[in-house]
Amino acid sequence: MFSGKALAQNKTIELIQADVTEYDQEFVDAERVKGNVRFRQGNVYMDCDSAYFFRKQNKINAFGHIYIRQQDTLNLWGDYLEYDGDKKMAYVSRNVRLRDQQMELKTDMVQYDMNSKTAFYNKGGRITNGEDKLRSRVGRYYSRSKEFFFKDSVVLVNPEYTMKSDTLQYNTFNKIATFHGPTYITSEENTIFCRYGWYDTKNNLSQFSKGAWIQGKENKLIADSMVYNRNTEVGQAFNNIVLIDTNEKIRIQGHYGIYHRRERKTWVSGEPLAIKYIDDDSLFLKADTLLDERDSSDVRKLSAFHNTKIHKSDMQGVSDSLVYSFTDSTIDMFGLPILWTENNQITGDTITIIRKDGVLHSLKNRNNAFIASEEVPGKYNQISGKSMISYFADNKLKRVFVNGNGESVYYAKENDTAYTGANYIICSEMRIDIDSNKVDNITFFGQPDGGFYPVDQYPSDKSMLSNMKWHEEERPVLDVFIQQKKDQQEKMPESVGDLMDHTSETENQKP
Repeated sequence: MFSGKALAQNKTIELIQADVTEYDQEFVDAERVKGNVRFRQGNVYMDCDSAYFFRKQNKINAFGHIYIRQQDTLNLWGDYLEYDGDKKMAYVSRNVRLRDQQMELKTDMVQYDMNSKTAFYNKGGRITNGEDKLRSRVGRYYSRSKEFFFKDSVVLVNPEYTMKSDTLQYNTFNKIATFHGPTYITSEENTIFCRYGWYDTKNNLSQFSKGAWIQGKENKLIADSMVYNRNTEVGQAFNNIVLIDTNEKIRIQGHYGIYHRRERKTWVSGEPLAIKYIDDDSLFLKADTLLDERDSSDVRKLSAFHNTKIHKSDMQGVSDSLVYSFTDSTIDMFGLPILWTENNQITGDTITIIRKDGVLHSLKNRNNAFIASEEVPGKYNQISGKSMISYFADNKLKRVFVNGNGESVYYAKENDTAYTGANYIICSEMRIDIDSNKVDNITFFGQPDGGFYPVDQYPSDKSMLSNMKWHEEERPVLDVFIQQKKDQQEKMPESVGDLMDHTSETENQKP
């Protein structure tokens, strides 16, 4: 009997307070109540200035200063209320406010289901939750799970960014926003776009995927997915990464990247490839890992680690590691470097390539320096020394200075037809002048020793200097770089478009 009575009280609306109760002939089934009116249904209380109470139908039409509260769940205000006690459904309109702990919703009309503790609006709403401010045309709030679902013209404004989305899910307790469909997040630093992701506004963690990109002032990052921690300022990008710097005219791609904002470093791995656009030419760089960094003086450099290969129309090279300076276009190669320029193969413990005005100007190879070129199969012009500096004109080797332990072998021709002989010289230092890839003149310093031999009488033990090794099979070819670039482009989302001109189709998408 007690359970049945409690159940009936939970379903029946009770009038527990009113200054005046009267009956209106226009509403035969209704009681007209006025002044400090209060109703109760179970643990739900409803206050108003006046109301029509349809006791038999278990309904209320209330006016003025509507205030509905449900224990530990709901505070709802408005100017007009229609309440169905059997369905436990409230329709509140005009100057509506709904508050749940720190969250407050303002709208013109809201439908609230007491059973499911769900609020719904479709005429525009504004939500404030701490520093986060949201608005949308349509929204649904689940009080039990503290979750909002927003639809149509969704905007979330935070002091640090503004988010615009088609559909947004927002939890007012953990302050995590999950976005579905095209979404833009704009801050002073950049604009982020994705079609799915989430943002933890409490812990400053975020994830973006499905056609995600980040557009800065001078660069753009595209990847299958990205995560970023604003507290540590560390971001990661996964699969089909493309980083485009329009200021430096460079494109870096790979399958995994990690960005340390405080240290100003970006690591890229997973078949990474960098392409530096130079006038009508391109410098290709690949390795196991690439590092793009800036120092405290804002000097920027790109480093490549392990199995490094470079290719440009006027030079190709391999080494264990390499450093490219954006400031002066200098390239330093380390770890058994080999560089090819036209017919010349250049080696040493380290090689420094100096470019000016977009063309090869000079290079230095230090310790075990060596230059070789093939005259005919099996016969090589060779220059060896402790260190060398070589100068170029019109991308052709013109002059070589050898410092310390100079040694050379070169084959002399007469009128570019027949060989007149071969020259072998040892000296402290030497200068070699080259014309049309042929030795034009050699100046020897420091008691030179050696001699000139007819080709058929040249000593076989002097045909190859001690450091001589021909590496032509290791010389990088352009097809390898082009195929890698093509393969990675084919894996890109369709929305990215063609980035060969340093832009993408997504540039045309506007918030």
